[in-house]
Amino acid sequence: MITLTEAKAHLRVQHSAEDTLITALIDSAYRHAESRTGRVFDSAARTLVLDGFGSTAGAIELPWTPVESIDSVEYVDPDGVTQTLNSPPLRLDTRRLYPLLMPQWGTEWPETIAEPESVTITATVGMTETPGDVRQALLLLIGHFYENRESVIIGVSTTELPMGVSMLLDPWKIMRVG
Repeated sequence: MITLTEAKAHLRVQHSAEDTLITALIDSAYRHAESRTGRVFDSAARTLVLDGFGSTAGAIELPWTPVESIDSVEYVDPDGVTQTLNSPPLRLDTRRLYPLLMPQWGTEWPETIAEPESVTITATVGMTETPGDVRQALLLLIGHFYENRESVIIGVSTTELPMGVSMLLDPWKIMRVG
């Protein structure tokens, strides 16, 4: 992750009066890059809530990439009691673009109550280190956000850098339909 110190050096800011703002700009830059590419660059815990496991032997496609680990799988059993599924009987297949979570060979997902929001999966997702080209795109975004604090700029002619944010993020972009 880009640190406050690194962002301040990039912005050439030596005082601490705007540390809160710069920290928020770092977070905004990461969210923009993740939204644009469909990938998670900053390690974080994410939660997926489902209306059941689906078919008893089926795989669940996780909506994040990459996935570092599955932290917990909780479900409401047919008696209405919340249960925690232990990790060892789970398989995480990270070979696909979006990882698959499956029960271990020879086992099935447990039965859940027939109600919405009966399964909660919590995972640690993201990259342990931000790739260099993404890091540079993030610094460009942070600089842009810092210098342009309003949604409209009047009286200034602007052009996008030829090797700007889009060019740096495009190789990481997951093409999505719909």
